Amino acid sequence: MIQIKGNTKFNITLDATTWIFDDRKVKIEDLEQGIFNGEKPIEFKNNVAWNRAILEGATNPPTLNSETTYKRRSFLKDTYVISAMPFIKNAEPNESATKVVLKNDQDSIDIPIEQWPYLFFQFSKEGKMIYKDGKIDAFTYDQENGYQNKFSYVSDIEVV
Repeated sequence: MIQIKGNTKFNITLDATTWIFDDRKVKIEDLEQGIFNGEKPIEFKNNVAWNRAILEGATNPPTLNSETTYKRRSFLKDTYVISAMPFIKNAEPNESATKVVLKNDQDSIDIPIEQWPYLFFQFSKEGKMIYKDGKIDAFTYDQENGYQNKFSYVSDIEVV
């Protein structure tokens, strides 16, 4: 478990072991193609999705696409990342927030507010969790500059 805390209205606890079922995850290869979010809109012609949305209501985080995919194949071979932005937004940073500090046992790295939309958490590699204790790797990525600010074994996230 990793907490987002600091200059926020709410502290958020992240459980990376559940992200494999989160529709917002993307394959690392798709990220490099400019696809930053794995969510697909539910179309009314899809009766299963429509019936579920009506009967059960919306789920947050969205899981329907992942549940459907999981039935067809297991996630035993792909490497996945997820955008940090939904989690940072849910923590509701205060207006004075200027950066996110990613920490591990030995080091830390600052991610300025301008780079938050490009901050990603890698939680799996070739179908397996990166770390057995649920820690993650983080990096910023955009198509112009590629991978930057790589940081391993994130144990704490502080908004400053």
